[in-house]
This record gives sequence, structure tokens and C-alpha cells, in this order.
Amino acid sequence: MPAHSKLWYLRHFRLLDALSEQQMRLVQRLTRMAEIKRGQPIYLPGDPSDQVFLLKAGVVKIATSAPDGRDVILAFLRPGDVFGELAVVDESPRDHVAVAYADAVICAMDKPFILQLIRECPELGYRITKLLGFRLRTFRARVEDLLCKSAAARIAHTLCDLAREHGVPDAQGCTIPFRLSQRDLANLTGVTRETVNIILQDLRHRGLIETNGRSLRLTDPRGLRTVR
Repeated sequence: MPAHSKLWYLRHFRLLDALSEQQMRLVQRLTRMAEIKRGQPIYLPGDPSDQVFLLKAGVVKIATSAPDGRDVILAFLRPGDVFGELAVVDESPRDHVAVAYADAVICAMDKPFILQLIRECPELGYRITKLLGFRLRTFRARVEDLLCKSAAARIAHTLCDLAREHGVPDAQGCTIPFRLSQRDLANLTGVTRETVNIILQDLRHRGLIETNGRSLRLTDPRGLRTVR
């Protein structure tokens, strides 16, 4: 990637916009951009927590394993998101996997370097702390959904969330732009793939969604939000 493209991207990354011009030039020089193909892991459980990553393009899936061996999807990340940020405050190995869900471009920063930046720019540390708090609140909300909402509501509302975060809007709805398998939707909402299949059929019958091959389009996002 040309140096000027890398610097342009870094300058437009909200987490880093508190840095000085000199610090940004240092970030440009000491970080690495990499292209990751769909399905390729970025890190695995047990890997050292020695880097923080910025997502420039594509989609990254964050997942862990349940005691019974099932995948539990924690998040789908979009361009502009940070991941692996626990490396800043935790020495433990990774306890989850980060994998490219669509072809992705990432920027990797080594832990010693980002700790140096935090010492020089406390605002950066404050923003990372806020990010950690936001992630914790998001996970707590997911747990509440799993405990309190029906399977249909969890699936419908998850589709709305994915469309809000990743979707491509049109005049009457919004398309989720990456291939979302029924198994991954099940792992994201805590139900079986068979349950996902039944509920998606019902949502199609009610005119709330459309599926065309590998794409999924929300035709009535407001209606989906009312599913109980």
C-alpha cells in the first residue's frame, strides 16, 4: 500500500486523531498493513496478546467457543473498528478468534509501540478505555437478549443491528453486504441452525426480508424491530 494512502487512512481513524503530526508519521512508519482473505484467521485462542489491530476494509468475525464446543459469535466488525485492544491492559493469551469474514485489510500495531503512544498521548489511553467499556456494555446487552428475548426477536433484531452497522441502504430497505450463513446467524443469536431456517422463512412470508442467493435484504427494518 502506498505510504500516502496509509497515512490518509490513519489520519481518518478516530482513535488516532488525538495524535500529533509527528506521532502520526511514527505510526505510519511502525505499523503494518496486511490483506487478509476471507476465512483466514488473524489470531487464534492461545496466541500472545501482543498487537492491536485496526480494520481498514472488509469484515472481521470475533468468536469464542462454548463449553459444548459450539462457536459463539461475539461481533462482526466493520471498517474503522479496533480489535485485540485487550492487549493494552492484559498479559493473558487470546481467548477468542478473529477471522476475516470477508476479504479484509488490517493495520497491526505492536503492544510496546502503542503503550509508548499512550504514555505520550494520554487521550489515546482514555479512548481505548472507553472502547473497552463500550464492548463490555455491548456484551452485557447480548447476554440480556439471550436471556429475555424469544428466538424470533433475537434473530430479527440482530438482522437490524447488522444492517445498521454494515448495511447498504436503498429506497425501501437495506442489504447486508456480506454472505451471512444460517449457521453463523445461529451462533450469533444462541439458537440452532434449524430454528434460524424456520424463522427466516416466516420473516420472508411476512414480507420483512428478502433472500437472493447469498445476500439478505431487509425490506421493512421497522417491522423487524417490532418482532417479539
